[in-house]
Amino acid sequence: MTLISRLLAGRRRLASDARELALEAPDPGTPRPGLVQLGWTLPAPLPGGWLNVSAKGVAPSRVALPPTESSGLIVLHGHLLDDGRHRVGVEAFDADGRRVARAERELAFSNPGALGEAVRRSLRARGTPFAVAVCDAALYDYADESIQPWFDRPDADATIAAWAAEGRIAAAEAEALRCFVRDGYVRLQGAIEPDLVRAVNAEIDDAVGRKWQGYQWGSSQRIEHLHEHYAAIRKLWLHERVMRMLALIFQARPLPCQTLTYVFGSQQDAHQDTIHLTPFPAGYMCGVWVALEDVQPDSGELMVWTGSHRLPRVRLHETGCAKVEGDWSEFGARVLPVWRRMIEEGRFETMLYRPKAGDVLIWHENLMHAGTPRLDPNRSRRSIVSHVFAEGALAYYDSTGKPGYMEPLPARAKAA
Repeated sequence: MTLISRLLAGRRRLASDARELALEAPDPGTPRPGLVQLGWTLPAPLPGGWLNVSAKGVAPSRVALPPTESSGLIVLHGHLLDDGRHRVGVEAFDADGRRVARAERELAFSNPGALGEAVRRSLRARGTPFAVAVCDAALYDYADESIQPWFDRPDADATIAAWAAEGRIAAAEAEALRCFVRDGYVRLQGAIEPDLVRAVNAEIDDAVGRKWQGYQWGSSQRIEHLHEHYAAIRKLWLHERVMRMLALIFQARPLPCQTLTYVFGSQQDAHQDTIHLTPFPAGYMCGVWVALEDVQPDSGELMVWTGSHRLPRVRLHETGCAKVEGDWSEFGARVLPVWRRMIEEGRFETMLYRPKAGDVLIWHENLMHAGTPRLDPNRSRRSIVSHVFAEGALAYYDSTGKPGYMEPLPARAKAA
């Protein structure tokens, strides 16, 4: 075979290889913040094989392939690349080190601002890989005090006073921020307009009538992501007053993650969101709880432990618990007792939350909270819960190892 024939044959093999590895990627026309998910599919499993993931400007990452699966996900640390469009290449190798397939996709990354740059520096300094199969807190330098948010620092009250003196925040906003720093939560009374509350309740009635996600009336089941299907719920999800308060807390643009809709109380055990909806750096996530009716006694009210946001954060790898893959029994045996002990030893005051329709509670990601037992099972407790991250941060689920979602918002939701 001549040299030209060998080169042509090699090109044909590469073209064939590229068709054997399918990649499912986000639209490159929309820059993605934080962690970016990339799906891959091969014609058959490659036991002992791996994927090599590369992009210009970062060291290639080697990700082991599952021995019995021919498809899966990899997660990219977009912060390790400059903002903008980049081509990401993926090569599949078998157990003998032979490349058997390759493909590439163009992706767009966006992690702007001071927080995004701080995370970029931290990941590079720690040597965090560009691509991973599982998200885990051990990948990140949580001990770096230089990226601690202002509200977790000893001089937080002085920071609020300075902003107020400069006219950057109103007196009511200053008081709300002081409550957040002191108690770990802030209450916004009457934040949601009655007309919007009525519209949201009508949409929930429609979802319940359709038995959305198999919903059963009277259960503590939550309905996920209704904001993707109903206009009023989406408007609530992006409510301007809520986004303004979150922008003040984060000092960065707030990016909502999801919605969880409850008709009745959740009855969820006491927990920190830290291990479920996990930000890096620590602190850059808040829970948002919107009351859609006047909450009545014995309905399974929300309870929070005031000041418990200062407790140590529980990371899954520190408990010896494996990542959850559908069965939460080991998590319950290893993690829940840790939280119960922390509450008992902390001797915190509790706040049983009985808001009026339209009231909003925003809490620190590490605040201990729970859904109390439903003593009257016929009493509803209509609410929508969302979790919101700061632009520039990372969002993931430490309990399951999955990446989190962050939706970009219009520029009007800027920090003060």
